[in-house]
Amino acid sequence: MRYLVIGASGHAQEVAWSLREQLASRGERGELRFFDDGVARGALPSGLGAVVGTVDEVTRHLDGDEVALVLGVGIPRTKVALVARLEPLALRWTTVVHPRATIGPNVALGDGTYVAAGAIVTVNVRIGRFVTVNMHCQVAHDDVVEDFATLHPDVHLSGKVTIGEGSELGTGAVVIPGLRVGAWAVLGAGAVAVRSVPGGACYTGMPARTIARTDATSGGSQRRCATSPAAGGS
Repeated sequence: MRYLVIGASGHAQEVAWSLREQLASRGERGELRFFDDGVARGALPSGLGAVVGTVDEVTRHLDGDEVALVLGVGIPRTKVALVARLEPLALRWTTVVHPRATIGPNVALGDGTYVAAGAIVTVNVRIGRFVTVNMHCQVAHDDVVEDFATLHPDVHLSGKVTIGEGSELGTGAVVIPGLRVGAWAVLGAGAVAVRSVPGGACYTGMPARTIARTDATSGGSQRRCATSPAAGGS
C-alpha cells in the first residue's frame, strides 16, 4: 500500500509515524511519500520517507500499488483548502489512530481524521472528517467534534461538548461540560471556556474572553490568533 502524505512539516511527520505504528500493530506495512509546496525535495530527518514533490505532483504517483491520501497538516483552513484541491482525484483519505491512543465504545471517526498517541476518546463520541486530536487530548462522553476542527496537545473537553466546524483549540485549552465552541473559533492555549462561545472569534484567558474576530474567508486572522503568545499550536 502506498500512502501519499500531504504535508512534510514536523506535524506531518508525527502523523506519518503514527500511521506507521498503526500499520505495524496490524502486521501491515506501507510506503510513505511526502508532498509539500514549501519543503525541499529529499529525505526527511525523521527517516520516515522523503519529499518527492509538490501537492500538484501527487498525480504522478498514482500508478501501480493501491494508493491512499494522508492529511499531514493541522491548521483548519489549510486542511479545507488541501482537501478541496485534491478532491478531483477521488482517492481515499486514511484515518490515522496511533495504537497508544485510547478509543472507547460507540465512537465514530470520520475519514482523514488523526488521533495522536496518548489521546483519550471515551464513549458515545462523534468526530467528523479531517479532525486533528493531538497528543494527550481528552475527549469525554457524548462530545461532538465537527469537520476540520483541530485540538492541539493536552486539550480537555468535558462531557457533552460540541466543537464547531474548523475551530482550533490551543495547547491545554479546557471546555467545561455542556458547552459549544462555535464554528471557526480559536480558543487560545490554556484558555478555559466556562460558557459557550460564538464562532468566528478568538478567545484567550480564564475565563475565555474575546480578543479578536477571525477572518471568515481567508483564515489569516484565525492563524494569527492561534499562534499568539496566549494561544500556541502545532
